[in-house]
Amino acid sequence: AALLLVIGLSTVSAATAAADDSREFAKLVDRYLVEVMGIADLDAGAPPIQRGDAALKEMSAAGFRQRIETLRTFLQLLQDIDRERLGFDDSIDYRFLEGTLRADLLVAEKVQRWRQDPRIYFNNGPIVHRISVDPRTPAERAADLVDDLALLQVRLTNARANLGQYIPRWVELTLVTLDGFRLVLVNDLPAFAERIEDAALQRELLGEATRAVESLNRFQLFLAEDMPDLPQGDYRVGEEVFNGLQQHRYMFPENDIHLRRIARGDKGFTRVPAYHDWGRKQFEIVRHHLEVKARKIDPDRSWLEILRSEKEDHFFAEQLVYKHHEATRATRDWVIDNDLVTIPWDDDDSIMAAADPSMWASQWWGFGPGVAPDSPSRKSAWRVIPVSPDWPQHVAEANLTEKDASFMYAIATHEVYPGHHLQSLYKQQNPRKLRRYLESYASNQSWCYYIEWELTPDPQYGWFPADKQEIYALETLRLKLWRFGRVIIDSGLNTGRMTYDEAVDLETREIGFVREGGRINIDNITARTGADYAAPTLGYFQWMLLREDYFQKMRELDQKGTLKDYHDRVYRIGFLPVVLVRETMFHQLEQEFAR
Repeated sequence: AALLLVIGLSTVSAATAAADDSREFAKLVDRYLVEVMGIADLDAGAPPIQRGDAALKEMSAAGFRQRIETLRTFLQLLQDIDRERLGFDDSIDYRFLEGTLRADLLVAEKVQRWRQDPRIYFNNGPIVHRISVDPRTPAERAADLVDDLALLQVRLTNARANLGQYIPRWVELTLVTLDGFRLVLVNDLPAFAERIEDAALQRELLGEATRAVESLNRFQLFLAEDMPDLPQGDYRVGEEVFNGLQQHRYMFPENDIHLRRIARGDKGFTRVPAYHDWGRKQFEIVRHHLEVKARKIDPDRSWLEILRSEKEDHFFAEQLVYKHHEATRATRDWVIDNDLVTIPWDDDDSIMAAADPSMWASQWWGFGPGVAPDSPSRKSAWRVIPVSPDWPQHVAEANLTEKDASFMYAIATHEVYPGHHLQSLYKQQNPRKLRRYLESYASNQSWCYYIEWELTPDPQYGWFPADKQEIYALETLRLKLWRFGRVIIDSGLNTGRMTYDEAVDLETREIGFVREGGRINIDNITARTGADYAAPTLGYFQWMLLREDYFQKMRELDQKGTLKDYHDRVYRIGFLPVVLVRETMFHQLEQEFAR
């Protein structure tokens, strides 16, 4: 009896300790969202891309140093919790948070973009959002705009103190962004201010806007006159950081035979230098498929000649937004008609809108839609970069050729339904708080590659117009080639295996983009912290492998799997690193169907 009493007390003690660890983990997640991600500072209407790290609000040098200490502290607090005593879902989130903290700490210590890139000091995203589409009252939006404009001035002051390296191309792009941002404050903000009934608040907003414009003007002089005298900067992050991100942020296994099999990878191919070689290998595989498909369409022309001829018949500039809007709306009906994934809402929507001038140097095509986790709305906008009236004629025409119907059809399902917009709707409803605010970029983006390359061109689903099926499928293959080019360029530029000019040559001569678009593609890669643009291409193979294994698991459990069920389960779990989605899905299947 005494022995049974001891065993019983021990069991109760273990259960109590596990419950304590679970509570501590929940508290730590709450603290992380507030103290690291700055979620408390994000209002309900903030765009999902504006993540606001708490310590970096003003972007002072002290703030960047404090962030390193904060990340170290949170990593230690997390490691003080015994993961073995957590429940399954907490254990999955623990590993996701640990990988995120390790990756963010690695970047914070090794990659100091705040000393190199003037663009990061602009807060044009939330300002434009509040002016143009924030669903709250004008008075609420105006009050926040006053704070945003004051914050901009503080940030630009800190930028002049912090920036210590000169990367000419980044300064060039910053000046274009600054011009566009100033246009918004000079033209759009006063028009918005006219809607404010409170005269004192209106005066305060207009006064703060005037001071913000003056601050931008001073910053422009600093960029043009002072920054060229700074030491030349180097954007390369190096192998240690690149491979560290592959390991911690994206959790790519180093030698998984099953991933190697489906991705045709050598041992160690998920780490550079082998990752760079794998990208080139896959690039050549896709290029061969392009050549084969092109011969079936027209044996006398190359795939690039066929597509360039198709793109000459592009939309007029004045049609650009609405034609994309029609495609945007059509993606939802396409998903429902083909029963690809559950859309449980009836008040969701996405439209196409023109991006504001402050974004015209940030992308060549546009920005995918998304709904913020705390937004009261399920509506968003896919933003296309319009033709700038100040572009030379040849640049404007080149831009329009790359926003033709073939590209629009190939990319729309990736961006809207069942892509980024629908992903954000499911994320908004995720019962796991960490997954509602944090996701793996590689997982999210690579799922959209899966949509773009596997579902979109499949004739059985009928997305492409019947008379354009072969041509648009050829364009889709080109976009797949583009993403393998990202593996080559990201791993090559960041580890010194490729020069900027060689990357431009790959984007233009081999993939077929015009020079302006190719340069912006490469600029986005160099401005990030390594691996970000290359990782989703590998993630696509993880999703393909998981789809295979889902059906095998359902067979093992004597169930009949369906493609829709596979898709639904992924959306409900959330876009964690794919290895964690895999573990979660199979655990749920075991719980649901095990006998």
